[in-house]
Amino acid sequence: MILAFCLAMPGAARANDVATAQKVVKDVFGGGNMYRVSERRTLPFRETINTGKESGATFRFLDETVLSVGENAELKIDEFVYDPGGKGLKGSASLARGAMRFVGSTAQKDVTVRTFAGTIGIRGTAFTLRVDGQLLELEVQSGQVSLSAGGAPIVVREGEFVSSRGGSVQRGPTTPAFRAAVAQIVRTLGAAPARAATAGSGPRDVRDASGRPLGILVTQPNGRIDAQDAQRRLVAYYDPARRATFRADGQRIGDGDLLEQVLRGGR
Repeated sequence: MILAFCLAMPGAARANDVATAQKVVKDVFGGGNMYRVSERRTLPFRETINTGKESGATFRFLDETVLSVGENAELKIDEFVYDPGGKGLKGSASLARGAMRFVGSTAQKDVTVRTFAGTIGIRGTAFTLRVDGQLLELEVQSGQVSLSAGGAPIVVREGEFVSSRGGSVQRGPTTPAFRAAVAQIVRTLGAAPARAATAGSGPRDVRDASGRPLGILVTQPNGRIDAQDAQRRLVAYYDPARRATFRADGQRIGDGDLLEQVLRGGR
């Protein structure tokens, strides 16, 4: 069991916080099962997340990267550093078991995901990873990653699926167990989000389940994210410096990025 060295108080943002829980379903715990993770909770680096059966959680990092974990998973979020001035996101995570979905923002990044069966190097991409003991299964949805599994690193490109056990890497179609893990994440947490925007980039649509537009999210050059309704009126904004969401009139709504909830009428 991997131990966590830093714990965040519920709802309190701290200097070493690296991500915010956006969606939490059923049994999700932090600190090596020491406390229950709730939505809007911020997570420090060197934190361990455990999930139970039919459970899962989605976390958004400071650069807008989105990471989701499925059921019966153990994920350690190691030290992450985000530099909005141009160096992007650097850090690492360790997946001991279970499945995770990673959707990187377009900000520059140098991120590593370690498993017992191999190490994945990320520059900017979207992929799904499943770990079961010494078995690693990886599918890249966009971009490419490098996989080191005992030999020379190989490149896994968009649309490719590979598995690794004991240093042997094989390419081929996805397995039933991998497809079941992906289906559980989608069933529990929803489909993968569109690739997140970086500061100063174009708007990101927010729609309801029927596809009706609810508004847009626009990231400003200074890093602030504005939520505008369908008529393009400012409704709320997220201030990354204070790591909190505010209404258009400046009234504080809560810690973390709650803009999608606001546009969906949840705040």
